[in-house]
Amino acid sequence: MSVSRKSNRYQLLFIISLFFLFLFSGKIISQEEKAPAIYVILDGSGSMWQKLADGSFKIATAKKVLENFVQRDFSGQELAFRVYGHRRKGDCRDSELVIPFSAADQAIAPLQQFLKTVNPTGKTPISYSLREALKDFQGREGKIILISDGVETCDGDPCALLREWQKMNIRIKVHVVGFGLDEKSKDALRCIADAAGTPYRDAGSANELAESLSTIHEESASVALKIIASNTAGDRLKVKGTLSQNGTEKYQVMSFARNVVEPGEYSMTIGVETANGNLYQPVTQTVLVRESGETTVQLTVPEPPSVVTTFLDNEKKVAGGIVTAFQEGEKVFHFRWKDRVYLDEGEYTFHAEPNAENKLSKTESFAAGEHKELVFELRHTVRVKFRLLADINGDLFREHQELWQDGELKYKLHHANGGRVLPGDYQLKMISSINAFSTNVTISEEERQDMDIDVPAGQLTIIYEKADGSREADKRYFIGAGSEKRCCTKQSGRHVTLTPGTYNIQGWKGNYDPVVFELKAGEEKTIVLKDKS
Repeated sequence: MSVSRKSNRYQLLFIISLFFLFLFSGKIISQEEKAPAIYVILDGSGSMWQKLADGSFKIATAKKVLENFVQRDFSGQELAFRVYGHRRKGDCRDSELVIPFSAADQAIAPLQQFLKTVNPTGKTPISYSLREALKDFQGREGKIILISDGVETCDGDPCALLREWQKMNIRIKVHVVGFGLDEKSKDALRCIADAAGTPYRDAGSANELAESLSTIHEESASVALKIIASNTAGDRLKVKGTLSQNGTEKYQVMSFARNVVEPGEYSMTIGVETANGNLYQPVTQTVLVRESGETTVQLTVPEPPSVVTTFLDNEKKVAGGIVTAFQEGEKVFHFRWKDRVYLDEGEYTFHAEPNAENKLSKTESFAAGEHKELVFELRHTVRVKFRLLADINGDLFREHQELWQDGELKYKLHHANGGRVLPGDYQLKMISSINAFSTNVTISEEERQDMDIDVPAGQLTIIYEKADGSREADKRYFIGAGSEKRCCTKQSGRHVTLTPGTYNIQGWKGNYDPVVFELKAGEEKTIVLKDKS
């Protein structure tokens, strides 16, 4: 019995030893930290055919920079590459993973080959591309580098998406490089970087793009400080601040970011940045950054007052555009209607003008700890578009339009885009130098209305003849309304659709008698301009 117990005891010890050996081995494997993966998303939308200030095409410059970038030393980092908008026009799902995660040396050749084929074509589906990229990571840690020359043009909000990623504690950092952008587009892409907690980088040349990519790459191997800030309830807050030594500011730092700094002891002053541009009741404490790896600091900071706006049209939430805050008549900041923003304590007047019929204003005071929702009630407007079609041949009149009511001009509309108007009865006028047309229209309460309207019209063709009666080569001519007004140039040999009326024709660079004629609805008329010489 004792032998059996002894044997069992040895077996148990052997099994336990194997268990701990396996557990220890597994721990070693799991702690072999891979370098953060790098995932590049390139804008291949149609606007990448635009030129930079130096005259080079954006897409050509981006290709050259990326070809050089992938040949750097990535020290075991995996690379992946995605491009969007390069295959189909108008497709908000045109986003392709062209190089899956692989070692850098294995990615160089296929990437160089692929870049030769990129042909900017379509839209800018940034949100969709980011969601697809998250799937491609498959649990990896790393960073996404988004290179874009424009803002989201599909049905996504990349700023909101990345704020959700922060809440989900997704360990992927998104770095944004704006490439050859105007100021409005820079603001939109800066919003993505802010939501990701990374510095926005702007590039207007090959050198600037290469420098941005290099900086992002090098940050992954440096000593870093991570800041986790919360309010008293434990909710994470986005904060900004500075690190100082001996009274001298050394670094600007933020939460939701990997702050690359030198090791050492610092005085950190940090707080939530308000839309006014101030740090709200900043907190100061000593921070010791380790010699290697990442130092994490957790702290509690005061949360400023905040505001969010809601716009209602017949009790339905609608987009409200940009809201501007004023204090004592001076503009202090602006924000998107759907964003919650922090602000300094005090009284503000908020202005918004989502359309011409809604110029809205509210005044509100904010004390410490107050979080308010401002609700704006809109006058109900609808989206309307008129297509004016010639009844003789279905041609579209590409003229601007006006809506009149009780003898007063109410709205100007573009023939292709229409506009947003109040429901009601109007007189619709076609605004043209040679065509005249108006009709009465009724616009209902329906949210979107596209109306095709038949316009009485005739069809005119001009032909040039030589003095001997033979046909002359087609060229331009002048056409005007009435008998004297010289207005517009047209091409002979092609039909021109006109509303009924009196017109005059003058030849182009030749000895031709002017012709005055009347065109009736439904009439197809051909006029010959004969060279008298």
